[in-house]
Amino acid sequence: MDIKKILFKTNDIDMEKALPDATVYCNKDGKILWVNDKSAEIFETSKMHLLTSNIADFIENVQNLITSALISEHQVITKLIGKEIYFDMTAKEISDGYVMAFRDCINFAASQIKPSEEDIERENRNKNMFLLKLANDLKSPLQSIVGFSQAMSDGLGGEMTEQQDKYIKIIKKNSSDLMYFVNKLLELSQSEVEMNSPDLKIFDIVSCVNSIVKFNEQLYKGKDLKWNIQLEDGLKKTIVSDENIVKNIIQNTLEVVLKSVDMGEIVVSLSVPDEDFIKSKNLFGANFILISISSSSLLLSENDLESMFDPYKIVDTSNRKNLLRALTLACVKNSVQLLNGMVWVESKILKNTSFNILIPQGAN
Repeated sequence: MDIKKILFKTNDIDMEKALPDATVYCNKDGKILWVNDKSAEIFETSKMHLLTSNIADFIENVQNLITSALISEHQVITKLIGKEIYFDMTAKEISDGYVMAFRDCINFAASQIKPSEEDIERENRNKNMFLLKLANDLKSPLQSIVGFSQAMSDGLGGEMTEQQDKYIKIIKKNSSDLMYFVNKLLELSQSEVEMNSPDLKIFDIVSCVNSIVKFNEQLYKGKDLKWNIQLEDGLKKTIVSDENIVKNIIQNTLEVVLKSVDMGEIVVSLSVPDEDFIKSKNLFGANFILISISSSSLLLSENDLESMFDPYKIVDTSNRKNLLRALTLACVKNSVQLLNGMVWVESKILKNTSFNILIPQGAN
């Protein structure tokens, strides 16, 4: 039987080479009687091997899928045996067998439909707006759990046994941790949809840094930490920027460091880098101030540095335990970029880890 004549009723074209899809003709028992060149390519074997085989040797549950394709008259998804490779399959019954056409559905879809940057940005913005609209629904139950567990721990609900008190403290800690995580997730969403321009005003950056350091000294006073603020000689104390954004940047960066260490020295340094340094970071057109926050106790690996600012990447890796850190640093990165600056991390073996924030200081 000449399958080409049955399918195409012409001898003018070499259909084995011309067909865009892998096409297979087999009898009712599945024995392959004819294939085109594309079939050998997608089944990763030779045409000779295919012609001595059964279609069931290559496709999982193929007989049921053929029946489904014939009844529905639509394509079905098939899978190559032993491999995570999928195809769209259509089937037609002719003479004493079936003609099947296979197409790599993943590659075909990717080649035909490629979302634009605008599409991706719009979908990401819609996702973030959705999360922000649910902020109260996410936070209110957690606030109740934290508040009532604290009240019970303080004895406002009556005297508790030692075991009950232990459980309440666990509930309070876990709910507080979850509240912190949700707040950072919402903060990241907010930073990704932020459309407003920074509110640029003159303020004292040294006073700003001192107040943040003092706040964190009290917040983490149970840790064995030494604080050191270093100012470059001749540094101008005032800059023109958005004070609230700068405060959030410094606070979030400090939180990342302080949640990772229990002892050692925390150094916050302010300096004005020279023009060559600015150009080396591909930044131009403004005076910049460099805020560096370093710790002698925080050491990072190459794997840590790769996904430091990318929570979307880290969630699928073995570093998932550092997801909260990546969420916080993603907020920092977005805020720094809003100010037309740059942030990066340097980790020196057996020395320290430094978070570097480079932002324009404006004209003042």
